[in-house]
Amino acid sequence: MKRFLYILVLSVFAAMPSFAESTNIHPIDTQESACKAEAKDLNAWTLCSLKAARAWNKEVDKYYSLLYKKLEGEAKTALFEDQKYWNMYKNNEYKVIDALKDKDFDTKERVIFRANQKRELIKLRATALRMYYAQTFPDDEQEKLDINNTYQPDNLLQQGLRLLQF
Repeated sequence: MKRFLYILVLSVFAAMPSFAESTNIHPIDTQESACKAEAKDLNAWTLCSLKAARAWNKEVDKYYSLLYKKLEGEAKTALFEDQKYWNMYKNNEYKVIDALKDKDFDTKERVIFRANQKRELIKLRATALRMYYAQTFPDDEQEKLDINNTYQPDNLLQQGLRLLQF
């Protein structure tokens, strides 16, 4: 019986990280998933992704504004320049994504790919700005902890940190 309880407790603790990950889903992603579940055709499905992209763009604007108001001097200038170049990058990336459209052979998968790429591009920037803001000017300690727990460095960075014994 003790062994059974021990295994039960271990399995509950093992399941906790996956539960924590599922609670960190952003409301925009939840709304997009619900919209896609109700979509009747490809156009409606694509509009859900583009609607999510617009919502992520509002997040970019929100966290850029929050950071810009709080930063001073060289940091403020660097953020301004970074955002200016990111917008140029985004616009050029959109041109590339739109150029992938083939009028003679435009499959459902290609349409979905283009919509997802546009959304993901903006989502990555919004997430980065949110992390910059929360790490520098956390509204509360829980937000700082949430950001720390959701950030996962890429494999190359993790290997480098291990080599440096961090």
